[in-house]
Amino acid sequence: MSTLWKISFVGLLMSVCASAAHAGLITCEPDDQRVATLGDALECKTDVEINLNDSDDLNALFGTNYAWIKEGELTAEGSDDLFSVATDSWGTDVTGTWAIDSSFWNVYSRAVITMHVGHGGGNPDAFAWVITPGQTSGSFTYERVGGKGGGLSNMFLFGSGTPNIMLPESNIGILLVIGLLSIFFARRRVS
Repeated sequence: MSTLWKISFVGLLMSVCASAAHAGLITCEPDDQRVATLGDALECKTDVEINLNDSDDLNALFGTNYAWIKEGELTAEGSDDLFSVATDSWGTDVTGTWAIDSSFWNVYSRAVITMHVGHGGGNPDAFAWVITPGQTSGSFTYERVGGKGGGLSNMFLFGSGTPNIMLPESNIGILLVIGLLSIFFARRRVS
């Protein structure tokens, strides 16, 4: 195998390895009585006997001090402000999708989606997910495994922070290949 092929192969391999990573489905713990999963999220927290519906609730839960603004409140399938939810039902075993209007990320740098499933003798009563920055849609599920009550009551979208200015990024893989080819041709001229 010639040196050029080796350099090209390494450059291609490096460009594949340099691709961006994405968050995935996050299932909240504990999950012995009520289980909720949401994607694309980075983190999930739960609480008992509370409906996470304001900035103070979120800051207490996540240990932060952000000014959270409610940008959507749903008690059934549909849309409100910058937030929408589509489900197969609105009860104790729910599968659905969520969407955030893309303009949300022009105003905020952080997003949290909360879910309240009522007080009914089960644990937890509320879920909160930190959404992957820039993400505008994903799926979710909720299931009451044990306990009483616990039907899906509401879902909220909160935003906080100022947006990050996104500068165009160079493709690291292409830059690596150009650099390796430059070294190859420079060494070839010397020989």
